[in-house]
Amino acid sequence: MNANMNKFRKLPQKLGKVIEYQIGSIVGHTNYSRFAIIGNARTGSNFLMDGIMSSGSVYMFHEIFADHNRKIGSDFDKIISKLYRRKGKRIRHVGVKIFYYHLTNEEWTKLLTHDDFKLIHIVRQNRLRTITSLEIALKTDQWVATPSSINNNKEKTVRINTTNLIKRIEKIHQEEIKTRERFKGRSLLEVAYENLITNPNEEFKKIKNFLGLPYIKPNAIKYKKQNPEGLMELIVNFEEVEQALNGTPYEDYLK
Repeated sequence: MNANMNKFRKLPQKLGKVIEYQIGSIVGHTNYSRFAIIGNARTGSNFLMDGIMSSGSVYMFHEIFADHNRKIGSDFDKIISKLYRRKGKRIRHVGVKIFYYHLTNEEWTKLLTHDDFKLIHIVRQNRLRTITSLEIALKTDQWVATPSSINNNKEKTVRINTTNLIKRIEKIHQEEIKTRERFKGRSLLEVAYENLITNPNEEFKKIKNFLGLPYIKPNAIKYKKQNPEGLMELIVNFEEVEQALNGTPYEDYLK
């Protein structure tokens, strides 16, 4: 009953946003700044987005280039045009979230031609945590956590395949390097998930200044850290993972 009531209470707010978007698309403006959040899945991108949107002057497109919204490699120009359409008068900044694998190499080259975009590169220093979080999300089908849902997770311990673990870690690492090289010389701010979680006020202040937002309210962010437990508690074959990473550049991830 409570859940249904909450949904009912949110209807006017959602309807208002739909109406505002429709009106803005007709009589709105295009004099807004544009930015993209770039990274890998499970690096805190939703937490980052929610914080940015707390400013009230931002319109965010979620994963509009992802394979659940299109066939990868198709309709790039049509989709990117959404970030140039008219928006309501309160909107001063329009952003989009793009994961490394959402675009083909050709499409990344096309994105480079849009030099009006500011770029936020979000990374997670512990890439084993990234992989573990992804496996848990795939298992539980829970991709975000709010105070009301965080204690209602399904069983979330996972087994990590150690035969390709280092390859997966290195793939993420290489995509990070490629992104830094691809946008070298551009207006890019790199944000580490770990810093965003442990010191949100300071990190969001940097983000606010970088994007030129009037304010950000970290306390208004509804998302919470989804898997705060230690890796030993989350990975059922932790000893195998430990053996696979010991003596490699990634053994610090185990701590």
